[in-house]
Amino acid sequence: MAKLVYLILLLLFLLIPVYGSTFYLGLDVGALDSFIADGNRVSFDFGYRFDEFRISLPVSYSFCLDDDISALDAALRVDVYPFKGIDLFFGVDALRYLRFFGLASPKERNVFLSSISIGYTFSLPYCYIEPRFIAQDPARMNENETSILDDHFPFYFDYYAQLLIGVRL
Repeated sequence: MAKLVYLILLLLFLLIPVYGSTFYLGLDVGALDSFIADGNRVSFDFGYRFDEFRISLPVSYSFCLDDDISALDAALRVDVYPFKGIDLFFGVDALRYLRFFGLASPKERNVFLSSISIGYTFSLPYCYIEPRFIAQDPARMNENETSILDDHFPFYFDYYAQLLIGVRL
């Protein structure tokens, strides 16, 4: 797991030019609705945008108060801004990894998932607001893994909305 994280970070910093780029750090305030449900989720996103592309590392930690189970979900997402001057984007997960922890976790603790997304970035001075619509496992290739998520975490949906609020560095 640690080698995978180091490899992703190495790729980010070696393959991306720094000139003319912007760093993004945001918190998913849409995840706060999970505190009303049976579990809890904290989600944030670290991104790096240059020209029409953004590479981001969204990370979320989910835990269930009733069961002894938690999950760490991390991805390497690529967003494309196809229209010049319009901050509408389309995204896809190049790699998405989920790891279960706790006594109630399933036998297979490592899960690889995928998702696609569409959203819009509202840029303000030094900050941004980004609504995003995400479809998890759009090809339905990981139905066993998504059923495990549905059983333990009621806020993991096949389709859900995110609202990132953050700062541009």
